[in-house]
Amino acid sequence: MVVMIHGYAQEGFKISGKVANIPDGTVWLMGRLGSDKLDTLGNAQLKSGIFELNGHVKTGCLALIVMTDRKTGFQLMLENVDYTLVSDENGNVKIEGGRAQSLFLQFDEINRSMAEKRQVTEKAANSVQSQEQMISLQNSYNSFIKKAVGKQLDLMRVNGDCFVSAYILAGMMQNAPLEILKELYEKFSDGVKNGYYGCLIADQIGHLEKIAVGAIVPNFTVLTPAGDTISLHSIPGKVKLVDFWASWCAPCRKENPNLIKLYEEYHSKGFEVFGVSLDTDKAAWEKAIQEDSLPWKQGSELLQVPRVAILFGIKTIPHTILLDENNRIIAKDIRGKELKKKISELLK
Repeated sequence: MVVMIHGYAQEGFKISGKVANIPDGTVWLMGRLGSDKLDTLGNAQLKSGIFELNGHVKTGCLALIVMTDRKTGFQLMLENVDYTLVSDENGNVKIEGGRAQSLFLQFDEINRSMAEKRQVTEKAANSVQSQEQMISLQNSYNSFIKKAVGKQLDLMRVNGDCFVSAYILAGMMQNAPLEILKELYEKFSDGVKNGYYGCLIADQIGHLEKIAVGAIVPNFTVLTPAGDTISLHSIPGKVKLVDFWASWCAPCRKENPNLIKLYEEYHSKGFEVFGVSLDTDKAAWEKAIQEDSLPWKQGSELLQVPRVAILFGIKTIPHTILLDENNRIIAKDIRGKELKKKISELLK
């Protein structure tokens, strides 16, 4: 609950703003307090570029100051402290006040450095004249990004009692390993854990634990080329490989001959493969199965956004999941010699 007050008190916030090129009228303060929508926290009058917002929040949150034109907005990390906001004629914005805002600016500075590095690298890539130069350029970029992300993780580690850390981590969590998410989440204070972004991270951790090595893989059902349905758990096998692929995926198609050899060598011993295509074109999918002479069971949802891809957090293909006879996940994304060695060990 937000209690609006006429005067400023130490337990509340005050946002003193000075903006250019914005017409007089009402300024709105919106905040995300724990739902999937922004709540109205208050409003103030803008006159001759000057406004002041006063109020109180029960907990720190992401807030947005919406200007009178309903097009211009300023984001800040709101807590019960004083803020100053200045926006000049050139659109430059400076917001100061409070620990949360200061912490956010540190994260933002790191993000800006990564964006600048990417632009410089992309520009330099247009001028490289050899593969060695390209590899060196890529390695330099990867090293920079790794260090930058490391700085952000370190900031979260020492600021686990600030909701900004959860806000930043929530924005990164789709690409973050389970181990990192769990480590950082455990460093959060109870207040941060119970906040909106803390709850999002907790949900993601729960989801990733369901598809982690050692877990029983979630069952799913897809369509066969013949139009029937088939579920993952219905497929028997001492060792099962779920192969996510598509007709348009060149690396997938290139890997198919190797997988066929593996299948022919170990199928009689209990090795099974289940091909799950991310195709949307049924004809192209069926043509690829025939052209590559794939002997194992196949299934697909034929959807623009396959539910199985969301379920398993698949960002790129080929993507594989190796299962035992009880559908427990043994390994992920192994292929070639490593996959053969693992299957050989399991089917001794």
